[in-house]
Amino acid sequence: MRVLYLRTVFWFNLKAGGSVAHTSGVINALSKRVDLDVIANDELVGVNIPITVVPPFIRKLFRYEFGELLYNLQLWAKVKNIDSYDLIYQRYSGYSFIGALWCFKYNLRFVLEFNSSDYWKIKNWQPEKHGIRRLLSMLMRQVIYLPIVNYIEAYNLKRASIIVVVSEALRQSLVAEGVDPNKIFVNPNGYDSSIFYPGLDGRAVRKLHGVTNEILVAFMGTFGPWHGVIELAKSILKFYEFFPSLKQKVKFMLIGDGMLYNEVRALLSSADVSADIIFTGLIPQLDAPKYLAAADILVSPHVQNPDGTRFFGSPTKLFEYMAVGKAIVASDLDQIGEVLVHKESAYLVKPGSVEELVDAIKVLIDDKSLREKIAFGAHSKVSKYYTWDANVERLLERMTHAFS
Repeated sequence: MRVLYLRTVFWFNLKAGGSVAHTSGVINALSKRVDLDVIANDELVGVNIPITVVPPFIRKLFRYEFGELLYNLQLWAKVKNIDSYDLIYQRYSGYSFIGALWCFKYNLRFVLEFNSSDYWKIKNWQPEKHGIRRLLSMLMRQVIYLPIVNYIEAYNLKRASIIVVVSEALRQSLVAEGVDPNKIFVNPNGYDSSIFYPGLDGRAVRKLHGVTNEILVAFMGTFGPWHGVIELAKSILKFYEFFPSLKQKVKFMLIGDGMLYNEVRALLSSADVSADIIFTGLIPQLDAPKYLAAADILVSPHVQNPDGTRFFGSPTKLFEYMAVGKAIVASDLDQIGEVLVHKESAYLVKPGSVEELVDAIKVLIDDKSLREKIAFGAHSKVSKYYTWDANVERLLERMTHAFS
């Protein structure tokens, strides 16, 4: 089978994050099983095979939305011999339609990797603005961005032969929107077992950041609205307030940056415990394993969606946490609570509860044997079911069944 993988998301110089891990994980695993070509608009970190980078002609003159729209036309004009492929696999992006259009024109199979609805995200996850900027942003969103994305999203979903979603919650949301359930395939995210595994040496990271014998509690992520980083920051403040004797015996490390980074930093920098809180900023994706290995406890405090809908994510960092064999505190939230078992592969807490997060961290600090039990249980489960190789194996089985 000859497959073309398309990555047209109009974000550049991405060095870390769940999308980086997902993209490289699927490409690397697919390349072992099929004749794979990759076309992308930027270099892809962690990808082990040669790729064709088609840089956008126009990138900085317009907002990214219009740049991505024009990029569809650039690929249409520039890329030839599309009919030599059996199938196009595209990572969905709100302003990209080229994969669906090519498949329609050349009668190819179209597999759409649909990790979330960009239409939903534009409605619910916009940076807060004030005054005239807020009014202009709302006007542009309602009159231009939402109608365009709604149309392109529906076009992609209609043309797809298989729609790969990362969670049952996301499948149900698509079915509720009228998408044919027979072409939706639920395939949770995974991890790269060649770089995430127990026994990694995190001592250099601890030394770099001045951590010696303290217990280190770490979070890794892009500080998005869904990550619960505001609740985590409040929990850190409460933790030191409730347990002042643990000051300088327990440190917190927040790895990454993103939309809410400045707000989190402002919350924690104003306290007298700031010396015990480490902000690493963005780190390269390939450094993530040793940073996770440096921790004693890893936290994944995801929160519910702001509009009350189900949490549709499948956090890649969760599987990476499990893979390195560390104790985990996580929100009992949709797929997270389905993958993890309380006190067996994680210590689960109510999503958004600052008090439960504080209590859970304290329990694991005090109980080393429970930390070890959770770490062992997490790795045992993730290594059986959630590698990227297993992810792609499930996908190929579904494709064989659907296309036979």
